Amino acid sequence: MKKLMILTCVLFAADQLSKYIIVSLVPYGAIIKVIPFFNFFNITNVHNTGAAFSILQGNNLAFTILIVVVLSAAGLWFYFNANKITLLQKYAFCLIFAGGLGNLTDRIFRGAVVDFLDFGINSLRWPAFNVADSCICIAAGLIVIDILKTNNNLQITNNK
Repeated sequence: MKKLMILTCVLFAADQLSKYIIVSLVPYGAIIKVIPFFNFFNITNVHNTGAAFSILQGNNLAFTILIVVVLSAAGLWFYFNANKITLLQKYAFCLIFAGGLGNLTDRIFRGAVVDFLDFGINSLRWPAFNVADSCICIAAGLIVIDILKTNNNLQITNNK
C-alpha cells in the first residue's frame, strides 16, 4: 500500500511540475513544434474550464465539486475494499487518484486545467491533454485489461 501512495504522490508531482513549467515558459495559446513532421507533436499552453475534450466550457466550479465528490467516494470505497481487489485494480486507483488530484489542483488554484500535450497529423488534432489526463486514461486501460484477464464479469451463456 505504501508503494501505491508513493507512486500516486510522484505522478501528482510530475503533473504539477510539468504544468508549472509550461505556464512559466510557454505563453498562453503559443505552439512549440517538437516533431514538425506532419505537425505530429507540439507543446502548447491552453486552459480548460470544462470536461474532457473541452466540452461544457465555463463550468469550472461544477467540475471542481464533481471531482471532490468522485474522489472522496472512490477513496472511501478503496479504503474499505483494498483487500478485495486485484493488484492491477489498485494501480488503476492509484492513477485515478493522481490524475484526479492533479486536475483538481489546477481547477482550485489556476481556475482551469492546464493542457499542453498536442498530438495529431496536420489539421487533424487530438484535444490537448496533460499528465493527469494520461494517468486517468491509462487507469481506464488497466481496468479493461483486468476485466478481460479475469473474464469473471463477462460470462456469456447460451440458453437454447
